[in-house]
Amino acid sequence: MGLIWWILPALAGVVGLMLTFAGLGRLMKLRLAAGGLRFLFGVGFLGAAGIGTFAGLNLQTYKRLTYERPVAQVSFDQVAGEDNAYRVKVNLAEGDAVTCFVSDGSEEDCLLRGDEFSMGARIITFEPMANMLGYDSVYRLEYMEGRNSKRYNTATISEATTNGLALSQNPGLDVYALAREEGTRFGMDGTQFGSAVYAPMGDGLSYDVVLTQDALTLKPGNALTAQAMDRRD
Repeated sequence: MGLIWWILPALAGVVGLMLTFAGLGRLMKLRLAAGGLRFLFGVGFLGAAGIGTFAGLNLQTYKRLTYERPVAQVSFDQVAGEDNAYRVKVNLAEGDAVTCFVSDGSEEDCLLRGDEFSMGARIITFEPMANMLGYDSVYRLEYMEGRNSKRYNTATISEATTNGLALSQNPGLDVYALAREEGTRFGMDGTQFGSAVYAPMGDGLSYDVVLTQDALTLKPGNALTAQAMDRRD
């Protein structure tokens, strides 16, 4: 449906240019009536094409600038007999699942310890005009970790440990670094950065990790999580 807002103005623009040049040609041959009529119709079509283009851009702001897409679903099951230890399942939007391995190469459950988790990603964003033209922010998940929410104090600088797993590696050319240096030349807005979300871990809790045009955000993945997030707010 969105393509209509580009196809119709483009067709109107082509017709407008053809009529405008045809009209100018006849005017130069002193065929004033026929040339003037074609010229006026051509200008009218060009005006309609311009109005249609700006209307299409305006309408797309309601979709592209607020566009969201799923990144992953994260769910937790408490390990029996252990406090603050959870088996975590990470299902990526592409259909893959994050798998943990032991030293002999066999699969095992992914475990996180603590009372909350954090997931972080590298984000490359684009200018709003580029968003409207269909260029959406891109991401690469970096890590997921478990940690204790009260790991610092206000009196002194304190140390804290976390546990977690890497969600990607960086083979070949570092596109993120290249975007930071040269991105503004290609419609990127120069604010490439890391984005992270965090929330409590709990038995049966599930979260949907979503990417906006600017950053990661969290949504409840089930009714139990929705209730927990409401109590937290």
